[in-house]
Amino acid sequence: MSDLLNHFDAQIQNQEQLLREREQEIDHLRRQRERLAELQQQRDELRAQLRAVESDIALVERSMTAALHRFNGRPDAGAAPAAPPVPATAARVTVPPGPKATTLKDEIRKALRAARGPLTGPAVAARVRSGGYKTSSADFPAIVKKHLGEMDDVAHVRGKGYKLKT
Repeated sequence: MSDLLNHFDAQIQNQEQLLREREQEIDHLRRQRERLAELQQQRDELRAQLRAVESDIALVERSMTAALHRFNGRPDAGAAPAAPPVPATAARVTVPPGPKATTLKDEIRKALRAARGPLTGPAVAARVRSGGYKTSSADFPAIVKKHLGEMDDVAHVRGKGYKLKT
């Protein structure tokens, strides 16, 4: 009888050991799942930052291209040194003395000045594009809205849109 009890005791100990191992595996999997969630969140944040940087790069490239196209007709355009790039957040290009370069903010002001009342962000973007502003942005209205929020001479009228301050 004691052999039978010893046998059952050994089986119980083996099962308890297997249970502890499974609990450790489950705990390890929980930690991995939490780490995976953190990494996915970090990935999503980095993707959003990358989209913003790419948007700023595209904006600066368009501004530089537009400025270069405007100056191609000048007799001294070939002699003028190329302007150094500015930080992407500035969204404008420094040009040699001469006709003033048109920036996106200048085009936004032009569109708001021509409007009879407040315009929504997408409406401003549409007017800027129809005025000849070239963009390859997949989300140009978002870029325009970002600039509208940064402009000191533009007021937001809740529920109606944006207008120039008087």
